[in-house]
Amino acid sequence: MVKTYWEVKFFLFANSYSGTKIPFYIKGKFGGMKLAKAIKRLSDILGFKYKQTADFIILGIKPKCPYHRLPNPLRIYLEIENELSKLTEEKLDQYSTALADYQRQLLYPAIERAVGNLLENVEDDNKFERLSEEKFRSAIYTYYKVARKYGLPTMRNLPFLLSIIRITNDTDEK
Repeated sequence: MVKTYWEVKFFLFANSYSGTKIPFYIKGKFGGMKLAKAIKRLSDILGFKYKQTADFIILGIKPKCPYHRLPNPLRIYLEIENELSKLTEEKLDQYSTALADYQRQLLYPAIERAVGNLLENVEDDNKFERLSEEKFRSAIYTYYKVARKYGLPTMRNLPFLLSIIRITNDTDEK
């Protein structure tokens, strides 16, 4: 199976925090031709194929993993994104500032949880603590490295991406 940059990028996006929030936002905000324009704008911004993006947003068709065994950096990235989604849902019950995460109020706890999930079979608490501190710094680096390499939206720039889509559709009306 040939893995292209674009297949991996779309797989990571579809299984990320942004990949869950953007379709929810676009389907809730736009309808008809505006929905098609918003999907087109998103696919242009992120460099995806329109049909693939439309199938994902409208029909909920997620791409299959392009790897038989996911490389460790991608696994770390997806684990952090998964924990971000879980934490956001938990925090939205308490307060609604989860989308504006400028002080890393959700990202760092998500990374801590992801690192804890990835550390398997560690019986000793001291050893677990030491390993998690070491892996935490590495996980932060890996998360941003993968996000940058594939040009993926993070929680911090998601509001800007959504505003570009919204503003573009608003100007198309006039």
